[in-house]
Amino acid sequence: MKKPILILFICVVLTSIVAFSMQDILKKKKNARFRVMFYNVENLYDTVNDPKIDDEEFLPGSESNWTPERLTSKLNHIAEVINALGKEQLPDVVGFAEIENRRVLDYLLTTTDLKKNGYSIIHFDSPDKRGIDVGLIYRTSRFSVVKSTIYPVIFSGDMDKPTRDILYVKGNLPNKAPLHIFVNHWPSRSGGEAETEAKRLQAAKTVKRVCDSIQFNDKDANILLVGDFNDYPDNKSMTEILKASGDTTNLSSGLFNLMAWQKGGENGSHQYKGEWGFLDQVILSQSIMKGNQHIKTWFSQAHVFKPDFLIEKNEKFNNYQPKRTYGGKKYLGGYSDHLPVYVDLFMN
Repeated sequence: MKKPILILFICVVLTSIVAFSMQDILKKKKNARFRVMFYNVENLYDTVNDPKIDDEEFLPGSESNWTPERLTSKLNHIAEVINALGKEQLPDVVGFAEIENRRVLDYLLTTTDLKKNGYSIIHFDSPDKRGIDVGLIYRTSRFSVVKSTIYPVIFSGDMDKPTRDILYVKGNLPNKAPLHIFVNHWPSRSGGEAETEAKRLQAAKTVKRVCDSIQFNDKDANILLVGDFNDYPDNKSMTEILKASGDTTNLSSGLFNLMAWQKGGENGSHQYKGEWGFLDQVILSQSIMKGNQHIKTWFSQAHVFKPDFLIEKNEKFNNYQPKRTYGGKKYLGGYSDHLPVYVDLFMN
């Protein structure tokens, strides 16, 4: 049997075994699934001018004409997505990219259907000049936060364009298993992929350094990275710096990128020039793959959430794309230019 076919056969067999084991866990223990979602929500700004940041593009009367009515529509759209993903079970943790501040998350949890679901907020202001931050909401009945902080990404000799901080949250699941979560939004490719690569490599080094420190103190630590990494699973930042392998036959290589095996066709979280790809990813420690500390998952438990209402026809490339809020300066009234990704963890 040729090696590629053999690897595929092994993956199919292991997936079947894991699927049965996951079902056994769910049957034996109610609420055994713990769901983590990530969503780049595309420029979720409030409508208040903040003189400390460059938010003029998203204000009433600007070229984009970002009005309270449009903000309300977008907040309801985000709530709709979270509730749709949570039809079987609400996400226990949701990480966000492209939020302006804590205020917009407060709006999300107090003015939409999410207000009845017991979410709380973790947010820190980042130095990004446009005021773009990452943030996180979590169900207090399902995740007990122990610690939260940020890790800045420092560019040597070049801080004219500071990027988003990396959000770190440590908490306990309902079965008391500890989980370390990192929410990422790495520097964009604006200006060229090669020209901006060094900044993403620095972001990767920042995260890797903290992960190494955690694993030095606890080699079986449960670590989960989610985010818009602005790189793909096969880029240098992932493979050489994070060493986030997509090899599901090797459980000794440190971190695993659960999106690394999901390639081809219209499979992806984001579209660029008609091509789908995974800028939004889920990466986790080998201890979760092995189930060393009462949490377990497998590569088949990571997904892109792609219901029909989140996509629209791309006439130029004759395929489909995320239903965006804006196309340039033109208001389209959609959801986001990214699709959400999520992973199910199983407690035992």
